[in-house]
Amino acid sequence: METIVCGKVVTPFSVIEKGMVVVKDGRIAEVGERVPERLVRAGNVLDRQGEYIVPGFVDIHCHGGGGCWSFDEPERFAEFHLRRGTTGILPTLFYNQSHAEILEGLARVQAVMAQGGSSILGIHLEGPYINSKYGAVTAPIRSVNQAEYREILEMAGKEILLWTLAPELDGQTAFMEEASRYGIVFSVGHSEADPETIFAAHRLGLRLGCHLTNASGVTPNQSRYAGTREVGVHEAVLAHDEMYAEVIPDANGIHVRPLMLRLIVKAKGVDSVIVITDSVDLGGTVPGQDVNLIRGNEFSPNGEDLMLSGSLLTMDRAVHNMRKHTGIGMVDACKMGALNPARLLGLDRDLGSIERGKIANLLAVTEDMDVQMVMLEGHLKHLAQNGR
Repeated sequence: METIVCGKVVTPFSVIEKGMVVVKDGRIAEVGERVPERLVRAGNVLDRQGEYIVPGFVDIHCHGGGGCWSFDEPERFAEFHLRRGTTGILPTLFYNQSHAEILEGLARVQAVMAQGGSSILGIHLEGPYINSKYGAVTAPIRSVNQAEYREILEMAGKEILLWTLAPELDGQTAFMEEASRYGIVFSVGHSEADPETIFAAHRLGLRLGCHLTNASGVTPNQSRYAGTREVGVHEAVLAHDEMYAEVIPDANGIHVRPLMLRLIVKAKGVDSVIVITDSVDLGGTVPGQDVNLIRGNEFSPNGEDLMLSGSLLTMDRAVHNMRKHTGIGMVDACKMGALNPARLLGLDRDLGSIERGKIANLLAVTEDMDVQMVMLEGHLKHLAQNGR
């Protein structure tokens, strides 16, 4: 049966103020101006006039939400974020997990993916091969281990879409060469690689700067003049024309200051910035708070130690904050929250924008990005009650 969704349709090119999206067999069959005669003949009409029809968000960096971890309860995790507009998500494992814990988490996510019908697109491994200087939580961070990563690749190489690492570590080049055969995209994070190392790693598949301006640094170089600024991971990502930049836009600009967000957009352009949540297990459950502050390894609701460890964001709030902090319009916000991450992962033929032939992952949202309707693969999954 054909379904027509009406509203202010946001395409990669413009907003169709009186638009409609025709959905058939789970895909977008037509996008254009609202045609009253066509609506009369339609089998089902979802009239969302006054709301924006936008592509479902794609979150490539999310550890948890709704009171659970992505690697412990992936189905519950995905359902929680789906109700908040994330129709494509990568459960993200932590750098502080042991090898056994990683394998267990991978198996749980694989089981949910095998069932089908989920918003889970694949898996993101954040670590464990990162620089031990950079990370909020204590961790069994370890050297690159061939036997270890081969076991991971043999088990889940097809499901792992993104892997965050520190390219300066010994053994990383051999690892990247092997892992790249599975089509895995690499991200630089928790690192102090110099620009030359990052540019060399780009040739091996490094395409992304992990949560830019957070938890990476600069290799100390005593040969430089005092009073000058060294360049490192963040500057290299900004300078490279073929790398994307992840950002965590919380409401108060704690992870990334609003001015820095504007500078990142100016340097990278709207087609190379990706909004993420980096949410932890309590994501979306603590009223009035969207950053995760810890004392030791425990959640610190009052932020006594001011140590950031991920966020409590959901994508609807993150994209709204990005608009508020940078002044971008709805078209560019949807690129950063949907199309750009899909393109990074090579999934943009099917996901990330409202265009003919793509999978019908659609949202109806207000001007403030409050999610009113969620459609996944052409199926209505959520209608807000009393504004939520």
